[in-house]
Amino acid sequence: MPLTGRPTVEFFYCFSCPWTYLASIRLNEAALRTGAVIEYRPVLATWIHQDANHPDPHAQANPAAAAYASKDLEDWARFCGVEIALPHPWPVRPEWAQRGAMAAIEAGLIRSYAEAIFRAHFAAGWNIAEREVVINVAAGCGLAGASFEARLAADDVFAAIRRNSDELVKRGGFGSPTMFLRDDMYFGHDRVPLLESALMRAADRPFIAPGDHGR
Repeated sequence: MPLTGRPTVEFFYCFSCPWTYLASIRLNEAALRTGAVIEYRPVLATWIHQDANHPDPHAQANPAAAAYASKDLEDWARFCGVEIALPHPWPVRPEWAQRGAMAAIEAGLIRSYAEAIFRAHFAAGWNIAEREVVINVAAGCGLAGASFEARLAADDVFAAIRRNSDELVKRGGFGSPTMFLRDDMYFGHDRVPLLESALMRAADRPFIAPGDHGR
C-alpha cells in the first residue's frame, strides 16, 4: 500500500557505534532521494544488548575476524566518503551524548548535533562519554547555556532514552543502528539500500537497484 504524505523512518541509534555513523550518512542521503522524514530515537546500546540477550558485537574472540572487521570498517567508511578512526578508549557508554540528543531533538537541531557528535568521536577522537566534551560539541550546533546543561541532567531525558531502548527490544530490535518503516525493521548500515527500496515501493516510485543502471 502506497504511503500518504512524507514517509517516516524511525532511527534507533547509539553514538558509540561507528557503523551507526555510516548508517546516519546513508540514511540522510536516502531521505533526500525519497522525501522521507527521519525520526531520531536515541538509545543506549548496552541496554539493548542486555535486554535482548544479545552479545556485544564489539567483542571479537577471533583475531582474524577482528582484523577483517577493522578492514571492513575502513572500506565502508571510504565508500561513504568519511574517515573513521576508533578513538581511545572505545567503546564507551555515551550517556551524555545520548542525553544531549534528546535536548537537540527538542530544539529542532538533531541532525546537526548528531553529525557533530559522530565526527567528534570517530574523526577527532574525542571521548563523548565526558559531559564537557558533549557540551563543547553542542555549543557549536547552537545548543549552549544553562538551559542545555539543565536538560542534560534532567530525569525525564534519561527516562526517554530508557523508553526508546525498551521499545526497540519489544519490537524485535537487538542493536544499533535499527530502522523502522512502520513495522518493517532494518538492522545495520548495509540495509539502508533495502530500506530505500521499500520507501520507493511504498511511494510507488521506481528504485534503480545496483546492476540496473542504464537498462
